[in-house]
Amino acid sequence: MLNQIPKIDFNSLSNESHNGYQIEQKKLKKAVTDYGFLIIKNYPINFQNINNVFALYRDFFKQDLDEKDKVNMSKTSSNRGWGGIKAEQVNADFNPDNKEIFDCGPNIKVNHQFQDLPYYSKNIWPDGIPSFENKIMEFYKSCSEISISILKQIEISLNYSSNFFANKFELPMALLRCNYYPKRSQKMSKKDYGIAPHTDYGCLTLLFTDGTPGLEVELPNKKWTKVFADKKEIIVNFGDMLEIWSKKQIKATPHRVIGGNKERFSIPFFFNPQYDTVISEDKNILAGEYLSQRYNSTYIHKIIK
Repeated sequence: MLNQIPKIDFNSLSNESHNGYQIEQKKLKKAVTDYGFLIIKNYPINFQNINNVFALYRDFFKQDLDEKDKVNMSKTSSNRGWGGIKAEQVNADFNPDNKEIFDCGPNIKVNHQFQDLPYYSKNIWPDGIPSFENKIMEFYKSCSEISISILKQIEISLNYSSNFFANKFELPMALLRCNYYPKRSQKMSKKDYGIAPHTDYGCLTLLFTDGTPGLEVELPNKKWTKVFADKKEIIVNFGDMLEIWSKKQIKATPHRVIGGNKERFSIPFFFNPQYDTVISEDKNILAGEYLSQRYNSTYIHKIIK
């Protein structure tokens, strides 16, 4: 159907000997070049584990403001911890976003070249929620593995050399987030969004949802369309960095969340390459420098001094 986001079986796509592999590859290429979005099913994360992660995040967000403020990222120079309502503004033409967030990054040791960069900052964790750190970081690892697999299949679908993308993620600037969107107030204006229209800044995004509709994308017909995905499926989209890196073969698509009469939780995983990855040889653009520029136009507090 025209302007319907392709849905891909991850298990078939990951196995070149599978009978359905070529079919899934064709769908992937169309998703990457025409839509900038796809939906995957049959991926190797137990659904109960995803439910458990959502439950942990709900436990965090329902805490009193004073408790959440203990891990407030505005007190840091990084994007680690909690951000309150209107902590981000992804589009200067609209008001700051009506959402709360909690961010964490990789638990990895980096060399002296990267150790002071905010993308490799130490995570900060809430007290009083058993297993929060361990379960969240286990989920982070699973998301990383799926993301690498998708990038490897994109290399095949676009006839790129092996590891054109995939070997640039030894020290990824990856970020796992939970978004909490409260109910939309009747007092909110047309300039108020859960998250305003934007394209993602980075490489690849996995989005897990609680089943509550809210995400809208601007598809090839230039109309805003609601994305309907089962909560057992993952929505995948591509960001500006990957569009630059692929010389616009891969599409970064605008999307937004207006908000509705129900609260909503979503978990995006932003998978970005190592800081010193050259994403444009023509313009000599480094991944980390590009991301810094975009982040500093978004966060109300600055993560790069």
